[in-house]
Amino acid sequence: MPNGRPLALLQESLLGKSATEVLTREALIAELENAGRTLATPLLRLTDASDEPERIDANAINMLERMREPLMTLRSWALVNEPDAALTIDPAVLEDFIHLVAMARSLADFHVAPQPQRLMHLIGLAQVRTRLEAHVGLTPAINMPLLAKTMGLNIVEISAVCGLKLTTVRNAVSRREMPYAKNEGVALDDVLDWMVQRSGFLYSHINATTLERRINGRLVNEELKRSKAVEFERCISRLRLSLWRMRDGERRLALNAEGVRNCVLLLPAIAPELIADLGLEQLEDRSDDPAASMHREALGLSSGESLWQCHVPTLGVLETLLERLSQ
Repeated sequence: MPNGRPLALLQESLLGKSATEVLTREALIAELENAGRTLATPLLRLTDASDEPERIDANAINMLERMREPLMTLRSWALVNEPDAALTIDPAVLEDFIHLVAMARSLADFHVAPQPQRLMHLIGLAQVRTRLEAHVGLTPAINMPLLAKTMGLNIVEISAVCGLKLTTVRNAVSRREMPYAKNEGVALDDVLDWMVQRSGFLYSHINATTLERRINGRLVNEELKRSKAVEFERCISRLRLSLWRMRDGERRLALNAEGVRNCVLLLPAIAPELIADLGLEQLEDRSDDPAASMHREALGLSSGESLWQCHVPTLGVLETLLERLSQ
């Protein structure tokens, strides 16, 4: 840790693309193979003073065979946008993998050779997921050891888990879209609310584990699939809406099922005073909008029925709304 700073795992050169695109299986295996070959010679010399090519090759192959499975498991966990308790790595094996990457990085520095950037980036992503899940009370399936204890996420971390360019995140900070402190980054609660509105955010499932975090249409669509308060009616693909009916009563709601920025609901034939006190945002009467006739046709409404629209900010507000609509 030069100058007392922790090892930088996330690689700025890999930012601006989705992590899935950057951390392909082929690229990671290639770096793992190179790390095994790089380490085999000095490790074998240190352990039994041997430099026989055959033994060095065998040592490198053994390292690759042992580390391939934890590498692929870690990749699956770090890149999948949902919790998965089935993915586990033995803590001792995980520690060995991290040590392998750290030693390969040190040797690359010493020999002025290419670093295992993707392997380091993968570990960095997994550490961010661990921190975010633990913050909201989840138990991470793979509990990564943390190299640095920081209060929030920095710009590089935000860029990495959202697949954004550094300049995009810097501009968002300069526009004060999220409060940023120089030595602490963006507090985890604030950054989760901002990141869930980005289409590339890897871990949006985290926002659906609490009632207070910001949500979007995609998350709510999945939540309604599990809800006992509603039943699915149909998709309106040309409007990118999913239509749901309350199990108790005849009220319906339409949802922007693919929405990332916000969760937008259309509420047909409803009295606004019924829902005005629930914490809904941008509650508006859209009955006379230019697009109202198109929505009425899609929802099967008569020309005289009202059409209200609102944004649902959190799952807590959604639960209250569904309860009210069931009355």
